[in-house]
Amino acid sequence: MENTGFKAELKRFLHQTIQIHANFVPCPPGITEHESFLSQTYHVDLSQSRPLYDLVTLSGWYTNTEQIRGFLYAGFSMPRCYAWISPFSPGTICKTHSHTSIELTYIIEGRLRMRIGDVELSFNEGEFVLINSDILHGEYLYKEDCSLICLDIDDSFFTRHMEFQGDEDYTQSLKKLINEKRSQYLYIRFSPAGDAPQTTAILTLLLQEMSTNLPGKKHLSIGAVERVIDLLTKEFHTQVARQDTADLHQALFEDVQNYVRAYYPSVTVGQIGAAFHFSPDYLSRIFRKQTGLTLSAYIQDVRLSEAVKLLHTTDLSVEAIAAQVGYQNQGFFYRKFKEKYHVLPGDLRKLERKTRL
Repeated sequence: MENTGFKAELKRFLHQTIQIHANFVPCPPGITEHESFLSQTYHVDLSQSRPLYDLVTLSGWYTNTEQIRGFLYAGFSMPRCYAWISPFSPGTICKTHSHTSIELTYIIEGRLRMRIGDVELSFNEGEFVLINSDILHGEYLYKEDCSLICLDIDDSFFTRHMEFQGDEDYTQSLKKLINEKRSQYLYIRFSPAGDAPQTTAILTLLLQEMSTNLPGKKHLSIGAVERVIDLLTKEFHTQVARQDTADLHQALFEDVQNYVRAYYPSVTVGQIGAAFHFSPDYLSRIFRKQTGLTLSAYIQDVRLSEAVKLLHTTDLSVEAIAAQVGYQNQGFFYRKFKEKYHVLPGDLRKLERKTRL
């Protein structure tokens, strides 16, 4: 299924969930009454400075051309989500508020206009916006189709995950950069690097879990939030202030370095571009600036360096070493090796062993 299909499914499920759950509650005349109902029934505080109700809470809403807004709110400890549907006046700004948590919003459809601090901003379909804790913000409502999902995530949860180092996680430098920059700016924008099918599929799963009260709800929801945070660095481009472009390039350079070192025997420039959602030419320019080498030349450099280590630490034949570090053409390996070290592999091994005697 293409991402347009995943987006359509996420939108459909959001609207359907709001429709179903809005029928379970009385219909107070306005948003203030709904917030009062939430506060009294579930002890949820939706005052201007909003403390986090749970480790993670989820809200979602839509507007349409008929000037109707649907809204839902869900938490780990709530037996089901709470929803309402009400009319609105175009140009209305929702109550300006801040959170004691990180707010991460995904625009499923349409465009989201916000006031963040004193700045008026617009975010497009498919983008994420991350707003740091204690930042005042509010959303504008217009007579148009717009759907979004918003996660309020405990700051400690976000930090723990960003510092997690999995065996195959090659985006640690980008994650550290995001953690550093989110405390310096009002917001960070994440633009899709192409299709983002995993993200929309995981958000659909998260909405399904948070809107029900089935066994395993909390564990599955936490896992889904962890996956969403991880995908910010894998299916999206981080957009930082212009003066921080060099920092972003450095983080990207370090992550690509780690990726090459992990997969150097078989990796290609095209595979790296696909993994990081940047063109090979763009990545090569970053590498040339950092190392003086193109990305392709850097891969060759890593392979040859690994070959030298194997020559010094194993008794493998030169042919076996060449194959192990990614060279199927023996003649090409010999030529590249001599270009870099000015000696043939077998002779380098002999010199090293003679030196040890």
